[in-house]
Amino acid sequence: MALFSQKTAAALTAQLGDVLAEINRLHVDIGALSETASTDQDHHRLNVMRSRLDTALAKETRLRGEIASAAEHERLAEQDAAFDAAVTIGSRVTEAGAELVAVIAQIWPAVRKLIELDDAFCAAVPVKAADWHRHDFTANLLSLILNELYVASEGRLRGTTGLVQSPHQLAQNPLFSIEGALREHLAMGFKARPSKQESAQSTSTTGPEPVAQES
Repeated sequence: MALFSQKTAAALTAQLGDVLAEINRLHVDIGALSETASTDQDHHRLNVMRSRLDTALAKETRLRGEIASAAEHERLAEQDAAFDAAVTIGSRVTEAGAELVAVIAQIWPAVRKLIELDDAFCAAVPVKAADWHRHDFTANLLSLILNELYVASEGRLRGTTGLVQSPHQLAQNPLFSIEGALREHLAMGFKARPSKQESAQSTSTTGPEPVAQES
């Protein structure tokens, strides 16, 4: 069985243009002949032209319906094609998401190592500064990671609530980076440690312990 492809809306529109041109010619010819018709032959020609006009008008109506149908068919075909393309991209998005999850899983061991070492460092400090709690590095670690992502992504990833600085502005403040905050945190850990000069003065004030004499 032969298969016929459906005409496009553009082809049908061009065909409609020809039909409209024919309708206009028939209107002009019928009007001109109606003013001069005097014989049976003239009236027969008028009847023929009017019949052709009716046929052309019916064809115009049919073509307009076919154009609307073809345009809708093409719109749906384009929409389906767009969805097919989106499905392909969606598959790649899923793969990228899986890659991100894998990367995060690889990051956690490093984060855990940092947390455990920081816990050990905090436990090892014998005398803690009164305001050390203000620089709780571990508690702020997730926010610091989000800040690093914010800067690295040039603002496309925004996670910290209330963040108003631009990535460039945030990068200028060392306390908003992991490295800078950690350096401050470690410095605060040693804040209560006496300087060598203070230790020497303390030793000289108390003096050496007396040596017991033998009886």
